[in-house]
Amino acid sequence: MDRHDVDWKGYWTAVVTPFTATGELDEGAFARIVEIAVDEGVHGILVNGSTGEWFSQTTDERRRLAEIAVKESAGRVPVVVGVTCTRASDTVELARHAGDAGASSIMASPPPMARPTAAELHAYYSTVFAATDLPGWLYNFPQDNGHLIGIDEIERLADLPNVVAIKQSAPGTQTLLDTIDRVGDRLVVFGHMLGRLGLALISSGYGGDGHFGSGLLLGRDMPGFFEHAWAGETVQAAAIADRYDALMEVMLGDRVDGYNWAFGGMQPTLKAAMNLLGQPAGYPREPKLPVDDPTALSAIADALRDAGLTVTASSA
Repeated sequence: MDRHDVDWKGYWTAVVTPFTATGELDEGAFARIVEIAVDEGVHGILVNGSTGEWFSQTTDERRRLAEIAVKESAGRVPVVVGVTCTRASDTVELARHAGDAGASSIMASPPPMARPTAAELHAYYSTVFAATDLPGWLYNFPQDNGHLIGIDEIERLADLPNVVAIKQSAPGTQTLLDTIDRVGDRLVVFGHMLGRLGLALISSGYGGDGHFGSGLLLGRDMPGFFEHAWAGETVQAAAIADRYDALMEVMLGDRVDGYNWAFGGMQPTLKAAMNLLGQPAGYPREPKLPVDDPTALSAIADALRDAGLTVTASSA
């Protein structure tokens, strides 16, 4: 199994997990977020990724969200389920459940906090992906879990039977280019493609297949970027890329830790923006804290308006 066995490309949204103000999982709001994403034309959905705060959920909650996402998407777009856990046995359990629930694929990062050697990482992924017939995504996000999958490791892991794709979220343009060069013939490669670099890569035929975005702040323009690019409509695609870059420059700020955003944690800031746009993002769950400072919320609202969006609420 390799990239030729799947048809994955474009803009896939990493959906948030809404919680109530007192920390309960809000299943109805989650279902609505999935429905909104499909209605806005996304090309795929990621459940229980970093954006989805998998780290603060119980295993039962993670299973439930996978089931809801598959049900609500109703086969209209692929659903990839994040199954990352530190213990391989827990990851295997979630991987098997994703298959039973009807997911399209699974995604796993290196086991957090374990700092695996190359041999340990290979054994971990071998165990996880052998537990299911679903195609698998590698997830390289060292800012989140503390382990960088080097390009040589990626190349070895690409030989595992049902590894067909990689979400390359390690920092640096060269990292994305090296990934395309080394494994793009075997793996679907998603990275930071919603930008002028991604437009150039698509237009030139160099490679790179898609972009996992945190949420869907620009709505249908985010999948629209890829559709314009595929159609050769570079002026329209570039205009979306520039709007997105300008918005995210404000939202991200300096990101001195490489992860959290300018006004607070990544997930809480995204949820604050979604709530301002009238989307049912809800609250983060501890240890993440909501963005509730009026000055921060005002700055986020201004950035959304500057991006041409309509702010319809004041907060969650």
